[in-house]
Amino acid sequence: MSPKISSWLLLRLAVLLAVLLLQSSEGARYRDFARKHIDHPQTQAANANAYCNLMMQRRGMMRRTCKRTNTFIHSSPGSIQHICRGGGTKVPRTRDRYDSRRRYRVTLCRSRGRYPNCNYRGRRQNRRVRVSCVNRMPVHLAGLR
Repeated sequence: MSPKISSWLLLRLAVLLAVLLLQSSEGARYRDFARKHIDHPQTQAANANAYCNLMMQRRGMMRRTCKRTNTFIHSSPGSIQHICRGGGTKVPRTRDRYDSRRRYRVTLCRSRGRYPNCNYRGRRQNRRVRVSCVNRMPVHLAGLR
């Protein structure tokens, strides 16, 4: 095999590997978003406070520190992905943020304690959500509207 052909093949292989790694990391970003923010169907708990304490521990957000606030969205992953795929309104002067057109059932959790006794208080609401999207997938919950 000539050096020219092997260099060309090596370059193509490197590009293919880079594309696969990029797609893999973007998939990981969505999976992290889903772990932190999607709970569908909603996990049952006695009340919003018990729900937050259970979910924050179950989802690993109380390791070495208490995550101060977190929001869980109680809708299907497809419904939330739809915000990035035409079901949301682009936020002006941003590159990748979209507001949902519809309202979602959410639970907002806020820590009232110090690690290791995080003690979350929960509030259930119906709100529109703002997400950052990468390749038409939500990767960051940027707030409630």
